[in-house]
Amino acid sequence: MRLQERFIVISTDSTHFVINLEKILLDKNIKCRVIPLPVEISANCGLAVKLDENDLEEAKKIILENNFLVNVALVEKNGLKKNIQKLEIGGKKVVE
Repeated sequence: MRLQERFIVISTDSTHFVINLEKILLDKNIKCRVIPLPVEISANCGLAVKLDENDLEEAKKIILENNFLVNVALVEKNGLKKNIQKLEIGGKKVVE
């Protein structure tokens, strides 16, 4: 049986910011959790926020409203294989 999963990963350079972002998203009723940052995305602070791809639009609004500088990626897992696609917010790539 192969595990198939799609989710959004939001990361930045600061562990403190990742933890605060999780709190902000949870306060807005967006289910999320802090996870280890997949090395395929970046070697930034080592942590990221994981959320369901259906919550991406609401998360984008929060990111843009607050001028957060983040990396956003769509992760597709099929068994042990990962496909990672970096996403843009507001018509521009977010800070990498």
